[in-house]
Amino acid sequence: MSIPSRGATRWAGLTLGALLVVLLLAGWGVAGGQTAPGADVNVIVNRTGELNIEPVGRLVSVRDLLPGHSAEALFIVTNITGTERAVHLRARVDGFDLDDQLALRVTAWGRPLFSGKLGELRTSTRRSLVLAPGAAVPLILRVGLPSRARAYRARTAEVTLELLSEAAR
Repeated sequence: MSIPSRGATRWAGLTLGALLVVLLLAGWGVAGGQTAPGADVNVIVNRTGELNIEPVGRLVSVRDLLPGHSAEALFIVTNITGTERAVHLRARVDGFDLDDQLALRVTAWGRPLFSGKLGELRTSTRRSLVLAPGAAVPLILRVGLPSRARAYRARTAEVTLELLSEAAR
């Protein structure tokens, strides 16, 4: 049995050391952190002098909303006056972060009262819902980010859905 020379031992040690450094560097990395969070969306609705809303207050509260996902809420609007009322929708929003990203849809008996982007609902809807005195109608609110949404990460929308009523013509 022969004893390896000092040169061969050094060469083997250097090669082994270099291999160990390469393996350590390849495996060493900062653990992947979380990506930026999705959008935070809150929608509330309040009673008016002419309309009763149930439930009143927060309808939708979604944290980390991502494209292709949505949330839904059912609420009932009742005409508490003695006259027929035409009801329009409008959104009051703090900020403009999600105006062109967040999609909203409000339907009554399966018919859309509004379907579009949040920014479009900053003005009152042309389409109205006519309620006879004492009539109640269930409305469904759907809030979501379309699959193609891009500028939504870590953004917030605090939305107050207003129900504006006027005497029906």
